[in-house]
Amino acid sequence: MPENFKSPAKVLIRKEWSKKIIEFIKRKLGKKIIYLGLPSPNAEDIMEWLEYIDEVIAFQCREYPEPSNPDQSREKVIRLEQRLNELERQQKIETYAVYDGYIEEVLLRGRDNSNIDFFQNDAITIYNLDFCNQITSPISFTDKKGELKSAYKFDAVKELMNHQSNVNTQSKKFIMFLTMQCGYDGKELHDFITHHGDKSVSTYMKQVKKIPGESMRKSRFLKSYVLDSLKDYFKTEGFIPEFLPVIFYEGVGGYKLLQFTVLGTSKTEKTGTAPFFQSISELLWQKFIIASEKGFKLMNAENIEETDVNLDPRKIISSSKTYEKLWITK
Repeated sequence: MPENFKSPAKVLIRKEWSKKIIEFIKRKLGKKIIYLGLPSPNAEDIMEWLEYIDEVIAFQCREYPEPSNPDQSREKVIRLEQRLNELERQQKIETYAVYDGYIEEVLLRGRDNSNIDFFQNDAITIYNLDFCNQITSPISFTDKKGELKSAYKFDAVKELMNHQSNVNTQSKKFIMFLTMQCGYDGKELHDFITHHGDKSVSTYMKQVKKIPGESMRKSRFLKSYVLDSLKDYFKTEGFIPEFLPVIFYEGVGGYKLLQFTVLGTSKTEKTGTAPFFQSISELLWQKFIIASEKGFKLMNAENIEETDVNLDPRKIISSSKTYEKLWITK
């Protein structure tokens, strides 16, 4: 993983978008906030949100993007452990766990590269998944049987939702921040673009192809694929997803990135899949929010008419159907 996530745009998003959401849900839920994420050894996101976080579950690979190897240095893992241990000693967090390895290999194998079993005994409140590499780039790992396997980042998302659904907690409300590169290129995306059966999605794809600039087109194809995929993963595991507008920004090294924000709520019915209160078509046609050192603004694309969105995440959440139906105590 990178040594830090401190591009001007990322700092703005962390402070003026994500932190405001976390403060909002902390106030609304009035209970312990459990963070699960992929911080750098310096844990910038945890430090920024520290006043709202009670427990931390973190994953730290050794030598990104190389496959895990026992001969690699554990220096980054140790640095993160030391930072969190200091916060625990200062009583700024109650407890923490650091797993040695890529999140997808740890979750799918069930233990990390230091042979520590992955364990989740309570519902996660904040998922902060900064996926720096392309989502179609799989990592190789050895499973419990010693067999070589490959895993994608979305395998980790599916596994996280499975763990969350199996936690013995009646009501589960959470936020997922998911960040990835716009330079997505792989079979899954190609199949999605060329063979998607939903007419509204196909119509949107045709219009996107009119936009000049490869990165502008790719970013919207990626948005389409991620929204559609996450919707299915959440619903299959019994969670109602509510998507906030997608943020487009430049990260460390000049990489173009998208941040997705999803409000997750466990369904109240005991049978069937979870409902979906939004329209994928409406979500697709929303403008990107651009984050930079100058603040937030809406992106205007050429040759395509997209809809404006609110720039205040708290107002977006509080006006959502999920919040109105399931978060407000009657």
